[in-house]
Amino acid sequence: MREQEAGGEAGRRGGVIRALLGVARLAEDEAAVAVGGASKKKAEAPDAERNKAVVRVVAADMPPALQRRAFRCARDELAAMPHYPRRLEPKRIALALKKEFDTAYGSAWHCIVGTGFGSYVTHARGGFLYFSVDKVYILLFRTAVEPLPQ
Repeated sequence: MREQEAGGEAGRRGGVIRALLGVARLAEDEAAVAVGGASKKKAEAPDAERNKAVVRVVAADMPPALQRRAFRCARDELAAMPHYPRRLEPKRIALALKKEFDTAYGSAWHCIVGTGFGSYVTHARGGFLYFSVDKVYILLFRTAVEPLPQ
């Protein structure tokens, strides 16, 4: 009898944790889709969430509007790659982000893209963003350009 009570209590705690994390709801939605009891709109929601790229900000010193532009540009470039995720083309993403930000916000933008790299950079105030899109990490920063003394 005590084993059942302990198991029931652990089940309740696990249910609370799953509810807080939203795991139970996702599992119920997937089960409903598998059974076919869900509406068409509900059936499309999990697929749309799976196909959407997950963006995570690691560190930022950049206005939100510029961040959103960087996220959009990176997602668009990744979506346009014919062989992604099997074959990543980091130079293509870096070039696209650099061109986008150079044309929109002036020159001196730099971009590093990859799945593993180290960096230590000095950036202009309000011009630093380190984020990931799925498993691809992107470092975008701007340096202050000062004219040479003559």
